[in-house]
Amino acid sequence: QLAGEQSVSRIYSFYATMKNEIFLRTNKGEYVAGETIYGCVYLHIVRPLRTQGLKLNVKGIEKCEWDYTYNENRHDGHSERRQGKMKGRKEFFKMYIPLITSPGEFPVGYFSYPFHYSLQNGLPGTFFKSGTHLSSAYQASIKYVLKAEVELPVAKHDLKVKQQVVVYSQLRQPVQPVEYQKQGTVQTCFCVSRGSVFLKATMDKNSYVAGEVAQIHVDVNNQSVVDIHNFVVKLVSVITLKGSDATRNVSDSLRLIDTVCKNKYGGCPASDRRSKDVPLNLTCKRDYTEHELQPSTTGSIVQCSHHVNIEMQVPWAPDIEIHAPVQIYAAQNKEWQQWQPPSWVSQCVRTPSVVTGPYGAVTEMLSSEAFSGIPGF
Repeated sequence: QLAGEQSVSRIYSFYATMKNEIFLRTNKGEYVAGETIYGCVYLHIVRPLRTQGLKLNVKGIEKCEWDYTYNENRHDGHSERRQGKMKGRKEFFKMYIPLITSPGEFPVGYFSYPFHYSLQNGLPGTFFKSGTHLSSAYQASIKYVLKAEVELPVAKHDLKVKQQVVVYSQLRQPVQPVEYQKQGTVQTCFCVSRGSVFLKATMDKNSYVAGEVAQIHVDVNNQSVVDIHNFVVKLVSVITLKGSDATRNVSDSLRLIDTVCKNKYGGCPASDRRSKDVPLNLTCKRDYTEHELQPSTTGSIVQCSHHVNIEMQVPWAPDIEIHAPVQIYAAQNKEWQQWQPPSWVSQCVRTPSVVTGPYGAVTEMLSSEAFSGIPGF
């Protein structure tokens, strides 16, 4: 009898440790603003679950913060150096998508709830960067998060899961080759002209994905009497953050200009011509370690722009430069690529008819290419 009671106790303990599970999967990890997200919410119910409904929230949030120092006046008339923190936060869109709206009970079993949702146009691109500037730490991000949630009578016990997606800003202009020309006069001491230099640069396109190689070709006609020692080709980022310190009721902005990557090439002798390819690998390297290059974005409090500089370094005279604006897009969503579905997903029962309203996926949609990469479809 004792052995039987122990066996029952072990079985009860086993089932007591089993938990209801929820997972979320979209058809892609990256989307362009205005594009439609297709996805599915999966449920593994091991215990019957009373619910108020099943919902999906889609959020876009931008945040930034940085340390700064300021002088605070003391009562004795002297000032004291103090440290503060500027912060900015904006939830620029939030969408509530009801998948199941009526209260009820989930029985034991496996279920899937497909959906679709179209992102609005004009969204800023995904972004994340942290570091130090003048010994002060800073951090900035623009994130897009989908959260699926089973609403329970006791809110703190809700069953929920989150997934981030990468959103690309819409193209400011068509992707196409671009050409720039610049004429400069070589002037040395006392502004004495030493002749002219003509520079033409052709780039294979005006937009790139982080990690690509920008194919750049330069033609130089050095009609001066001065040797040009080097060409330098580099990618420059300009980040602007906007925030405030509520404790002091002050607002400010931080501008960060950084040379992300660069290459140096041989120059052009006096009274000579050169025509050469000067490719630039669009990766971010610090201390000989490669980091992910952050994309261009146009948020309200987090902004980042990029331009490629082609510089001819002239000794004892101002450099002759071309500044070519480019749009950089985020690399692929590694978190989405590395995701592995739980083993029980294949057992889920399709329930498209349960998801009603404009966000439900009808049967015809489930057999389309949009759902072909989603587990169970």
